[in-house]
Amino acid sequence: MENRITSETSDNICTISINRPEKRNALNEAMFDALANAMNHASQNTNVHCVILQGVGPHYSAGHDIAEFAKLWPQSQDGAVRRCISAFAQQSKPMVAAVTGAAVGFGATMLLHADWVVAGESTVFKFPFADLGIVPEAGATALLARRVGDMVARDWLLSARRISAEEALHHRFVSCVKPDVEVHAAARDYAHCLAAKPADALQTSRRLLNEGSVLSASDAIEKEVVCLNALIPAVARASSGNS
Repeated sequence: MENRITSETSDNICTISINRPEKRNALNEAMFDALANAMNHASQNTNVHCVILQGVGPHYSAGHDIAEFAKLWPQSQDGAVRRCISAFAQQSKPMVAAVTGAAVGFGATMLLHADWVVAGESTVFKFPFADLGIVPEAGATALLARRVGDMVARDWLLSARRISAEEALHHRFVSCVKPDVEVHAAARDYAHCLAAKPADALQTSRRLLNEGSVLSASDAIEKEVVCLNALIPAVARASSGNS
């Protein structure tokens, strides 16, 4: 099972792959745990400036392995699913997702924590929670409406219907749609763009964006000034040293 979640770092990019193609990359307990560990390691590794998430094979992820529900739930405070969701929510590095095929359940809700999502033309998103008799997870009841709007979020979460890549793009759930064969290259190109930027500035901007979604403009300004006070002196010293 150690190979079901793989992590490789090069050029300051950590690529995390979900590798269970025979089950459409559905996650069991060991995989949730390994994914949490991979995400936490990337967050803490100063050599990592950006994270790419991808699935092995034609599908991104079918989310929870339903056959493991009885084993996984209820979740303790340190349960594998809770650890994994927290790792996504607390990730400090920008995240890019390369998505094709099925992105279902947690395979869809985890994308709400990504900063740039490229979807293949084959991608089908689904939030199946209502059909399963449960509620959404990974913060979807708060984050989905912020991304796609309240009425669209209600439709997607309550109807549990299939959502095409084109519809997802129309409502800005994803950043762009590409032919499937171009998805991973597009994700890597964008990740290289981000990884080349000053890491502190990028990570601080990302944190401010996440926090700013629930702040007033005046509170956001105060947080920005605090960060600028910390970052600009070093930038000014470097600039004067180069002049």
